[in-house]
Amino acid sequence: FTKGFAQAFTYRRLPGVRPFVLAGGVRLGLAHGFATRVPRVDASGQPVLDASGQPVVDVVTDLPASERFFAGGDTTVRGFALDRLGSASTLNADGFPTGGNAMLVLNAELRTPHVKGVGLVGFVDAGNVFRRAGDLALGDLRAAAGIGVRYRSPVGPLRFDVGFKLDSADPTRGSERRVVYHLSIGQAF
Repeated sequence: FTKGFAQAFTYRRLPGVRPFVLAGGVRLGLAHGFATRVPRVDASGQPVLDASGQPVVDVVTDLPASERFFAGGDTTVRGFALDRLGSASTLNADGFPTGGNAMLVLNAELRTPHVKGVGLVGFVDAGNVFRRAGDLALGDLRAAAGIGVRYRSPVGPLRFDVGFKLDSADPTRGSERRVVYHLSIGQAF
């Protein structure tokens, strides 16, 4: 297979005595699996034969699960649980992610100045995971918005985010939560 991943982030201080920070991010992942011929075997490991006695061979173009893209969670689209962002082709009916060959994530955040070590954040995230790279379409992005609290602790910034889904699409037919909470260390991006 071949796989590529690119990301870009920007941070801009807005003018003022106590300046706010506008942060933005884009992440794009694309992959393509090359066709591989795999002999089909039965439960005992013996080759499965067709009517003419020849081994049945399947052509597989999927990426291994460990190489697929996943999104959703505290560092991608915060209105979704970890790795639970996707479409009907990348999530099963229970919402379990199977991953895909393409991913696009867009983030925007407005960070307030810290007062006594505490700051606030408003954010809008959008993205999706697509089964094939050719399926990637901006019209299929799923959006979330929310608010967060940041605390400058001795071990690094602690953050608590509340993400709200902005669309009503639910490819899992009811297993998606409308509001998702995230508690973690460090910035989202």
